[in-house]
Amino acid sequence: MRHHDLRRRSVTSAVSTHKVLSIAAGVVVAAAGAALLNHWLARKAERRNPPRGRFIEVQGVRLHYVERGTGPPLVLLHGNGSMIEDFQSSGLIELAARKYRVIAFDRPGFGHSERPRHITWTPEAQASLIAAALEKIEVPSAIILGHSWGTLVALALGMNYPRQVQALVLASGYYYPTARVDVVILSPPAIPVLGDLLSSTISPLVSRLMWPLLLRKIFGPAPVPKKFESFPEEMAVRPSQIRASAAETALIIPSVSKFSTDTANFRCRWL
Repeated sequence: MRHHDLRRRSVTSAVSTHKVLSIAAGVVVAAAGAALLNHWLARKAERRNPPRGRFIEVQGVRLHYVERGTGPPLVLLHGNGSMIEDFQSSGLIELAARKYRVIAFDRPGFGHSERPRHITWTPEAQASLIAAALEKIEVPSAIILGHSWGTLVALALGMNYPRQVQALVLASGYYYPTARVDVVILSPPAIPVLGDLLSSTISPLVSRLMWPLLLRKIFGPAPVPKKFESFPEEMAVRPSQIRASAAETALIIPSVSKFSTDTANFRCRWL
């Protein structure tokens, strides 16, 4: 009797192990398939949306930027998850170029700009890169317009490179640290190893499904403007850009906390 029970348990255990291994193999195959699909979609997106501007190498980083118009220099820095096309589709570049020399950058990791992974791309690190890029293209000083996350880079430019900043225009910025649910939800693709797995497999596919809902949330309660339909969302959901966006989401609260202290100290020095 005991021998029969042991044999039955052994068979049950073998079946369970086989099921676990089969499920694990299925997950691995599905993940590999998703990664290959996302890689193919990313390359397709880049072919369909070639660079509109020029490239400049600064501090070992290849930056993409667009330059339009003549007049006083105006630098545009986009928000998290976005790219130059945000300003292009809104019509801002075309309108501003009537009076200004407009220079719009793809910030590191967005659009067609590189984002080396050995660097933590804080607002200060990005400000250093932008300041060096402006110097290289012979822009001694400029008006800096930052939108959303780009306002942090603009502030870092103003505080650390004041001679290169004529004025700051800060649009829809986040300046005071608060508890944010979106940081918890959107940061995981920035986690080492796990983040690579997520951003290569699940995150791009989920992002594609959620894109219409995200646009309604951004523009609500107003409808999504027709002109924004030209924004290349397929570029925004590439694995590389999802990682960059997640990293900036994870950095936002500590960056703003640092700015709160630095701005207070900066103000005290000038009182």
